[in-house]
Amino acid sequence: MIRSVKFWIGCFVLAALVGSSLVHQFVFDSNIKKVVVLYNEKGEAVKAAPLPASLEMPFGTDRQGYDMFAKVVQGAKYTIPFAILIALLRVVIAFFIAIPYAFYFPLWARKGLEKLLSSFYYVPLTILAIFLLQPVLTEQLSGDKEYFTYSFFMRIFLEVSILTLLVVPLVSVMIGNMITAQLKEEFIQSSQVLGAGKQRIFMKHVVPHLLPKLFIVVTQQCVSALIIFAHLGYFQLFFGGTDVCYAPFCDIPPQSISNEWSGLIGEYYQNIFAHPLIALGPVIMFGIAIYSFNLVTEGLQTHFESGRQREKADREEEKEDKIVTGSTNFKFINQEGA
Repeated sequence: MIRSVKFWIGCFVLAALVGSSLVHQFVFDSNIKKVVVLYNEKGEAVKAAPLPASLEMPFGTDRQGYDMFAKVVQGAKYTIPFAILIALLRVVIAFFIAIPYAFYFPLWARKGLEKLLSSFYYVPLTILAIFLLQPVLTEQLSGDKEYFTYSFFMRIFLEVSILTLLVVPLVSVMIGNMITAQLKEEFIQSSQVLGAGKQRIFMKHVVPHLLPKLFIVVTQQCVSALIIFAHLGYFQLFFGGTDVCYAPFCDIPPQSISNEWSGLIGEYYQNIFAHPLIALGPVIMFGIAIYSFNLVTEGLQTHFESGRQREKADREEEKEDKIVTGSTNFKFINQEGA
């Protein structure tokens, strides 16, 4: 049982965001309130959209009068679960690649691969994602016809696949280095001396010590996926597709089909100076989600670190018991011989 308060606070916030989005869909049928003009008690027009923040609409409305808070709530069920899905896929695929990397790759090959992949730390993955996702997510124009090259579900599948595979090599090397570091532990080397095979060492010793670290890697990759979502939103590549208006003299900005948060950032960031709350609403929610994942990460680290300390203390106590037992037997034999 994880007793970290940070872990449970982070989980509660993330669950509340996704849960409220699902309630908004299934209970309220994803209805987004629209208020173009605000009237007073006398029926006189007081304000027109975009309306400022209020208790009823915490993030105000956009230029069309749609409630920004409802839009943010609606998009949570896409942004957070798919960030978790991408993180899980990255770690699972990288884990199976890291096994042969750690056990069968010679040292020179591992060092060469690390040097090759180290260049990706200096090349923003967002740039590669933009080049690969531009033809997938952006609505195209052929003559007078506007169309998407792929269906909605295919666009989601391709985006998840691309954002997963771009990071898999880096995560594979990281997990592989974790495994090789684990193989250098004294108790594993003792098992090798006693004749334990690679399969037994991996299943009996490596996996139990590696799994806690993998959970932490998953939460870290969730944050990475959210950051890439935000970057793609700035470049108007929205999750699920970007609806572009190609009509002459059209002043409607590219719009998100699913109202996920990166799409809302890309759709409203141009209003950040004139009406900052419209653009800051999804940014604030991104910050809350990232902070929640960081709380989960810190909670897991605290939990596993305390577990390692207890395990280390148990080992030290076991060694002391063996030493005491061995010395007692030695004295008993000498006394009997005397």
